[in-house]
Amino acid sequence: MRKLVEQVHKEDIAAIILAGGQARRLGDKRPPGGKAECIVGGKSLLRIVSEALVPVADSVLVVGGEPLKISFQKQIYVKHISDHQPGSGPLHAVRDGLRWIWREHVRPLPQFVIVSACDLPTINPFLVLELLRHFPKQEMLTQWAIPQVGHRLQYLFSICRPTLLDPLDSFLEAGGRDFGGFVHALQKVESKSVHVIGDRIWRKVDPNACAARDIDTATDLTVYTKPTSH
Repeated sequence: MRKLVEQVHKEDIAAIILAGGQARRLGDKRPPGGKAECIVGGKSLLRIVSEALVPVADSVLVVGGEPLKISFQKQIYVKHISDHQPGSGPLHAVRDGLRWIWREHVRPLPQFVIVSACDLPTINPFLVLELLRHFPKQEMLTQWAIPQVGHRLQYLFSICRPTLLDPLDSFLEAGGRDFGGFVHALQKVESKSVHVIGDRIWRKVDPNACAARDIDTATDLTVYTKPTSH
């Protein structure tokens, strides 16, 4: 297997795509299959995000939304699972994905897991590789690397170790729900557990802030579906 970044190989990487959520803010622009089925440039958002991950990850897991309606190259293992607690928020879906990786993954446990929302129409394999490259691999205490885009931590385009599951389980079972609270809880126990890829650094690899260009509203979707959009 071709080397990707330093000593990390493709079989060391898995990906979780979060495709659940009600997407109520899309209004009448919401497709029957949910946000993941919105069409941008002739492709569903789920396909766009999947195609950014497929060249880098050895397996792709889609959590939530409708069963997969997309096809992949045969050598890519793709699995769809339902939300265990629909409507509970993306952190619960991340836990569902990590649990599946621990319990059901058909290959040896990956070293790294890319976490991505399904509504990022401008991400690409280069940015996925940059996430991987900026993970401090020699620092074994680091569980999660998150890019900062402007003043915003982009939790839903980040990279973690599968071992993030244990503290995530504890946080959710204690009643936690939000990403910011989870980061704070992790750092309270071990300051090096979360690595923030600072805005100044991330801006050099992602000057157009593609990692944060998500689609939440019908207006957001219109930006990418106008006849002049490319």
